[in-house]
Amino acid sequence: MDNSRRHALPAYVVLPTSHEQVQRVVALCHQQRIPLVARGRGTGTTGASVPIHGGVVLSSERMNRILSIDPANRVMVVEPGVTNQEVQDAAAAHGFFWPPDPTSAAFCSIGGNLAYNSAGPRAVKYGTPRENTLGLRAVTGTGEAIRTGVYTSKGVVGYDLTRLLIGSEGTLAVITEATLRLTPLPAAKRTLQAVYRDMHTAAAAVSRIMAQPVIPCALEFIDARAIEMIRNYSQAKLPQQAGALLMIEVDGSPASLEEAVQAVSQAAAGEGLLDLAIAQSQQEVDALWATRKALSPALRTIAPKKINEDVVVPVSHMAELIDGLEQLARRHGITIVNFGHAGNGNIHVNLLINPDDPLQMHAAEHCLDEVFDLVLCLRGTLSGEHGVGMEKQAFVGREIDPATLALMRQIKQVFDPHNILNPDKMFPLI
Repeated sequence: MDNSRRHALPAYVVLPTSHEQVQRVVALCHQQRIPLVARGRGTGTTGASVPIHGGVVLSSERMNRILSIDPANRVMVVEPGVTNQEVQDAAAAHGFFWPPDPTSAAFCSIGGNLAYNSAGPRAVKYGTPRENTLGLRAVTGTGEAIRTGVYTSKGVVGYDLTRLLIGSEGTLAVITEATLRLTPLPAAKRTLQAVYRDMHTAAAAVSRIMAQPVIPCALEFIDARAIEMIRNYSQAKLPQQAGALLMIEVDGSPASLEEAVQAVSQAAAGEGLLDLAIAQSQQEVDALWATRKALSPALRTIAPKKINEDVVVPVSHMAELIDGLEQLARRHGITIVNFGHAGNGNIHVNLLINPDDPLQMHAAEHCLDEVFDLVLCLRGTLSGEHGVGMEKQAFVGREIDPATLALMRQIKQVFDPHNILNPDKMFPLI
């Protein structure tokens, strides 16, 4: 299982400790036509690492070595089983960090981050794994070892197979090593909280913030329903009229940080702003973030199950998305709570339901179908960082046209001619 709670029993579980062992296992599976699913730590939410055809689960948890750290060139080479937090700690010892920072950083593996292109709040300024990975070592579905990418900050020789493998959810190759691009740790950081009358004025503020030169390192939002839940289940002090909230972080050198805070504050100000707080101490920073952190416990209290989607729309369409989601919630009788990464329009849409109520489950199914239609109508995409796996594969054909899907299937055939690597995932079933 993974965090989707889907279950399937494999015939074998293999725990290799080296690239060579991975290569031999994949070659044998290719020869014998045995399905093989690569697995990190199982924190994914879409069922991508669930072995639906049995076969072999290849777990990278014992391939957990940091192979080298090269501060002079801002590079770290790691095996796929290293956790995100272990990478951050090792990089910090040299004054660096790796920008992708999913919420599950303490548990998720680098291999899983690469398989899903998982990012987190910092992506708004620093990018996703695709922008922060220089090269890979991997094994294709035939058992052939390949190297992609470069060790340098620039390189344009050949096709960019590194970016192709990142986000491919283990359907093209098994990653055995990653060369990560590191970024210097900022010298200072400031935290702001802006509360707005409604989502429209908050979305307008997000557009203003992202249009000025100072890019925040985090720009998170929660909607009115989420604020209501936080107010009921925590001691957070928020204006009664609050309809949306933004959490903003700005980083940089101490000399320029005050000017950056002022620029972001001016962009955040405008119609609908009810309150703007700028933390002056770590205690105040913790108090501001406590509002956001109170949301997950509140969600667990409200409903026994949540369907969590991570859609993305252009920032200028965020308010339309939230309005549309509110209409869908009323029409289907489903509670929907929205929060996420406002700076790049990556919204976590949470449908709160009772899995023991068949009528509500049926309503949620139809509601989710319309959620995806709404996202695509707003020129959005069905997933920003959670991936496709099994949860969204039935909807992929709505976003990707038939000719492009056919080309993707041909690429899969080249990498994995016997279709052993994570079969029947990502693409719509024919």
